[in-house]
Amino acid sequence: MNRPNEFYLGNKNLPTPHQEYEWSADMLSDLKKCKKNLLYFAEKFFYIITEDGRQPIKLHSCQKRSLRKMRDNRFYVMLASRQVGKTTMMTIYALWNACFNDDQRILIVANKEGTAIEIFKRVRMAYEELPNWLKSGVTEYGKTSMTLANGTTIGISTTTGTAARGQSCNVLILDELAFIENHLVEDFWKSVYPIISSFKKSKIFIASTPNGTENLFHDLYMGGSTGKNGWTADRIDWWEVPGRDEKWKEEQIRNIGSQEAFDQEFGCQFLQTGESTIDDDLFEKLKGYCTEPEYIFDDGHYLLWEEPDMAKTYVVGVDVSEGVGIDASVAHILDITDLTDIKQVAIYHSNRISPYQFTVKMYEILQHWGSPLCAIERNNCGAQVVDNLYNDLGYTNLITFTPHIKGRSFDRLGVIAHTNTKYKGVINMRYWLNDTRTITLRDIHTIQELKNFVRYPNGTWKARQGDYHDDRVMSLIWSLIVLESTVVERYFEITQYDDNERPLIMHPIDYGAKEFINPLSLYSNEKSGEHYDAPPLVFGTSTSGEQEVDDLEAQGWELL
Repeated sequence: MNRPNEFYLGNKNLPTPHQEYEWSADMLSDLKKCKKNLLYFAEKFFYIITEDGRQPIKLHSCQKRSLRKMRDNRFYVMLASRQVGKTTMMTIYALWNACFNDDQRILIVANKEGTAIEIFKRVRMAYEELPNWLKSGVTEYGKTSMTLANGTTIGISTTTGTAARGQSCNVLILDELAFIENHLVEDFWKSVYPIISSFKKSKIFIASTPNGTENLFHDLYMGGSTGKNGWTADRIDWWEVPGRDEKWKEEQIRNIGSQEAFDQEFGCQFLQTGESTIDDDLFEKLKGYCTEPEYIFDDGHYLLWEEPDMAKTYVVGVDVSEGVGIDASVAHILDITDLTDIKQVAIYHSNRISPYQFTVKMYEILQHWGSPLCAIERNNCGAQVVDNLYNDLGYTNLITFTPHIKGRSFDRLGVIAHTNTKYKGVINMRYWLNDTRTITLRDIHTIQELKNFVRYPNGTWKARQGDYHDDRVMSLIWSLIVLESTVVERYFEITQYDDNERPLIMHPIDYGAKEFINPLSLYSNEKSGEHYDAPPLVFGTSTSGEQEVDDLEAQGWELL
C-alpha cells in the first residue's frame, strides 16, 4: 500500500522523494540507457496526446538530428518551418535533462506569457506520463515552475528586458526569438546572455520561424550557418516531415491563398520587412483626392462626403473595438454603383463607443444609407454587434463570409477574421487599389493608415510597429470583401466582367421585400446648422397591397 506522502498532493503521477520501488533488471537497464541516450528516452518513454489518445512519439529523422545537436552543442539555433514539432523537441530535451542531471536550472523563454505557459504545460504533461520509477521525485509543482528531488528546476519567463536577470541558468530555451519586438531585443539579450556565457557547460537553444532580416534571430542564424559566430545552425524544411509532398504543398497553397504566403509560412525564407499596401506613387495620387467632408455628424465621428442616393449601390465594412480608448470601431461606406469609379462616401470612427452603443449607431447609419449590404468582422466583440443587429434590430442585409477549416465551413453572420479570410481580404483590397486603381478615398487618415499597413515576413498584414493603427484599413478591407468572388456570387447579379474576370457591373439580388424609410435626416447637420429629429423607422413587407404603398408614399415615406 502506498503511503500518503509518497505522492505530491495525492497525484499518483507525481511521486515524492519518499516513493520506494522494487527495481527489476529491465527497469535498471532502461534507467541507464535513458541517462546515456536522449533518443532512446524520447522514443520509449515520451508520450504525446493525439486525436487517438495517448501515443508514444515517433521521431522523424530531422527531429533526431535536431535533438543530437541540442545534446552535443552549447549554442544551437534552429530555423524551422511551421508545424515541424520544434516545441516538442524543446520539451523532450528539457525533460530529459531535468530527470537525469542534478541541480540544473532550466529556463524556457517565449515572446508571450501565454506561449511560455503552453510550452510548460507540455513539459508537465510529458513528465506525468513517464513511469514513476524513471522520475526524480517532485518537491514543488506549479503552473509556471517545478522542482525535482534531484535539485533541478524548470521554469518559464517572457522576453522582457528583465527576463532572468540575476538568475543562474544551465539551459536556456528560447522560443520564436524572431518575433520579439525590436525595441525589446537589446535589453532582453543583455539580461539573458551573461547568464549562460559565464558558465562553461551552460547551453542556449533557440528555435524560431523567420520574421524578416532586421532582428537578432536572423543575425545569429546567418552567423552560425557561415561559421562566423560560434553558433551551430540547423534548418528544418517542410519537406523533411514524412507525408509532405508536392500534393500537400499545393493543398497548403490553396488554403493560405498564394505561393508567396506559403513561402513565408513554411519556406524558411528571410524576407524583407515592411512592404506597404500601397506604393509611394499611389499614396501621392490618393492624397490628391482628399477633401474636407461635406457633412459632419456626431461630434466629428461621422463624416460624409456625399448624401445618400437611393438609386446607387452602397456597401459597408465594419471593424469593432471594445471602445476603451485604444483601438477604434470603424464603419466604411463605399459607393460601388460604378466599379470603374468606387468612392469612399462616408466613414464613422470612434475609440470610445461601447459595442452596445455602436450597434445602435450602426443601425442608424445603415438606415441612413438605405439598408446596404454590410460586412462586419465578428471576432471578439464584433460578434455582439452583428448578432444584435440581426436578432434584436432585424437587420438582415449582413454578409456571411467564413473560413473553411479542415474541410468544415462555419456559416455564421459576419466575417470571421481567420488566416484565410484576412489574407483573401488583403489581396482583394490590393487588387482594387493597386491593379485597377479605381478607388477614390477622401479621408486622409485612411490613406495614412494604408501607407503604414505592412506585410510582415511571416505573411501577416498589420499596422507597422510603433504608434500606428489599422482600424480604418480593416473596415475598408471588409467593405471591399463584397467584391471577392465567393461573396459576389452569393449576393449580387453580375451583368458584366472585366478582362481579369472581375465584376464590372453588378446589382444586389432582389429578394422581393419592400422597404420604406423616413426621408428626413437622422442627424444634425453641424456644417449647415440644420436640425432634424425624425427617428430612423424602417420596416419591410413582401405582402403589402398597393393601397399600403400609396398611403406610405402620401405620408412622405420613400420606397427603397
